[in-house]
Amino acid sequence: MQGEREDGFGREPSFKRPAERLVLEGYRYWSSGCATRSTEPWAEAQLLYCRVLGDRDGRQGIIALADFVKTLGECATCPLRRFHSGSRAICRDETLVIGLIAGLQNGDDQTTAFCLHRLCCPQLCDTVAAAAGNFALTLKCFDKVMLPVAVHVLVRLLAATRDGDDDPSGGAVLH
Repeated sequence: MQGEREDGFGREPSFKRPAERLVLEGYRYWSSGCATRSTEPWAEAQLLYCRVLGDRDGRQGIIALADFVKTLGECATCPLRRFHSGSRAICRDETLVIGLIAGLQNGDDQTTAFCLHRLCCPQLCDTVAAAAGNFALTLKCFDKVMLPVAVHVLVRLLAATRDGDDDPSGGAVLH
């Protein structure tokens, strides 16, 4: 991809690759469903996963995604935010989720720890790491591996993020 650097990002992050799309859009859909108690976003997530992974693998991917988002929502230090599915913007929590899953998939302990400690309270990092690890490895088993994201890239992206919640639900958050 023209303009793409070794860290996977050009001037602005691109989430057209299947692995990145499954993580970002999956998080957006599933957390939206949790926050609004609507099944419509969950159905959209299931359609996305089945379209990209096939029916059987898509179901396994959704189970891992659902467990990760539920666990993260229960262990987060503050209410989790997200942008509406399809948004070109990315918020702080989405950036950290992407970094966390990429770090786990690529064996980058520094990135993984950086993201975990910004998403959840220290006592619950292991719980979130287990659910995130299951999600990351499930996608990796289906050959959906994210590009590595170094900590210095996350710092730069976090400095440029907005708060999120452009969701038509009125900004409901997950916690």
